[in-house]
Amino acid sequence: MTIFAEAARLEEQNRPFALAQIVDSRGSTPRHSAQMLIREDGTIAGTIGGGMVERMVIDEALAALRAKASRMFHGRMARSGSDAVGSDCGGAMSVYISVHGQRPRLLLVGAGHVNRAIAQYAAPLDFELCVGDIYAQSLGADRFPPATRLLQADTFAGVVDIMAVRPDDFVLIATNNQDREALDRLISQPCAWLGLLASRRKVQTFMRQMRDNGVPEADLSRLRAPIGYDIGAETPHEIAISVLAEILQVKNGAAGGLLVAPPEPRAKEAPVLTVA
Repeated sequence: MTIFAEAARLEEQNRPFALAQIVDSRGSTPRHSAQMLIREDGTIAGTIGGGMVERMVIDEALAALRAKASRMFHGRMARSGSDAVGSDCGGAMSVYISVHGQRPRLLLVGAGHVNRAIAQYAAPLDFELCVGDIYAQSLGADRFPPATRLLQADTFAGVVDIMAVRPDDFVLIATNNQDREALDRLISQPCAWLGLLASRRKVQTFMRQMRDNGVPEADLSRLRAPIGYDIGAETPHEIAISVLAEILQVKNGAAGGLLVAPPEPRAKEAPVLTVA
């Protein structure tokens, strides 16, 4: 299997990996043009020449995967000095390390009309989608984008458990009438964003009940509810756009708000005094 076939396989599975590409080489180096794939466990496919420089590139790739950011590596085949890799060949190389297979996960608790619309709109936004419900008939594959992971359990607490929430996940609760069950399971689990599709009155009731049950304020403060931008949304598709706008704002670290500032109010003109 070529490294590009392996990259395609890992990309489809949304498993993190890095690609190391020699972009510049001068003097005596192990290779002058080569690629290498580095998996998150440190195993590789392909080679950029072996030796200390390859070992250091692997370490840099693993650091890039942890940081979720691509980077450039510069190495000199020398024992000391700037960018030295601990060898005596005398050459130098630059390697670009690109990070792949780290699509954010969007976990949708409930497979009703709104979450179906959210799934359809989120698919082209490069999210890995997972939808869970207690009703198998709500999880028809034809209702969701291809490759959506569909999960069913007897309870919504069970749905949350098999989703195996990770700290970088985006999680949305939108069930018919069992939001509180899912929320109780999720409120203490670290995630990038936790949203509840509910009215202000329901949110206030839930917050009061959870405080009475001793849920720490630090956990309660992580809940985003009601969710979405105020665009007058009423239909499932309008609500989906409103909610995804908020999720994208958090995902992209953006400030939000209008790109175009509203016009400044016109100053009132001073009255003109006339002398009779």
